[in-house]
Amino acid sequence: MLNYIIWDVSPAIIDGFHVRWYGLFFGIGFFLSYIFAKKIFKRDGLSASEVDDFAFGLFLFLLVGLRLGHCLLYEPAEYLANPIKILFVWEGGLASHGGAVGLLCGFLWFSKRSGKKFLWLMARVAIVVPITAFFVRMGNLMNSEIYGVATNLPWGFVFVRDALIQTNAHELSGIMAQAGLVTADTVPSLEAFLSNCLPHTAVTFESLRNILLEHGFLDVSQKKAFVDACVQSGLLTTNHPTQIYEALTYLTTGIILIAYYQLRAKHNKPISEYVIMAIILLMCFATRFCIEFIKNNQVDFEKNMTFDMGQWLSVPFILAGFVFIVLAIRESKQQETTK
Repeated sequence: MLNYIIWDVSPAIIDGFHVRWYGLFFGIGFFLSYIFAKKIFKRDGLSASEVDDFAFGLFLFLLVGLRLGHCLLYEPAEYLANPIKILFVWEGGLASHGGAVGLLCGFLWFSKRSGKKFLWLMARVAIVVPITAFFVRMGNLMNSEIYGVATNLPWGFVFVRDALIQTNAHELSGIMAQAGLVTADTVPSLEAFLSNCLPHTAVTFESLRNILLEHGFLDVSQKKAFVDACVQSGLLTTNHPTQIYEALTYLTTGIILIAYYQLRAKHNKPISEYVIMAIILLMCFATRFCIEFIKNNQVDFEKNMTFDMGQWLSVPFILAGFVFIVLAIRESKQQETTK
């Protein structure tokens, strides 16, 4: 049985290059969403060229929304003081709520351009959006970011590359000796070495481990044992992999929506935009609201908030989901009376 999972994956596909897993997963997610959306829109009357124009425009609106959502909602002071940094997307910083607003702007743009109803467009894209969202959260996992608080659950993750620890030379050398990573006669020299290189503030676990490897106090075969020793001593924590929790929510939502659409289309039954919107808004944003309770704060100003920024931004979407439930019920009753 698992006690915890050591997560020590490099965010770069190839070290030394700026090609990262996050970008690859984002691209895969958008491409798969595009493939499914193209089939849906072609079946429902859009031409291939219209679908391509819509997909390209929507991608731009989505990307701008994701970036501006993070910059203006989570770190406005930093980015307004230096606006050029908004363009530095490779440094990270995308907000899903901003992406949702970007999508809404894209629907409005294409609705005016094509003459299609706004809700008609929004509901059909909503069917495939969870596919991209799933891959984005898996990209967050590869980056070892936006994870949860400490947990003792057996599937807790030790996010090695993002971990900060605070220790001293005597404590760390004792932990290593007790774990059998160094011999008793090596402890004095190890403690003297650590006294000179350990700062008084927190240090990244990865940099500390690299220093010990570089100076021969650890070898590569002991990397896992060193993590285990630090976890057991309390220097490292195991955390909720909230990226996976959210990813599984999005995957489940996508499966439900695709199944709903295909079953209705197969039996030539009307597709309810209200039902689709209620499902995606409540499943994605209500779940996001709950998961935020076990997620670490993303920015410092959230520390004294009862609800964090992600939760407050989810509330309008959750309320909209309930509105769509009411509309779906009303629509169903109207259809019953006209039979």
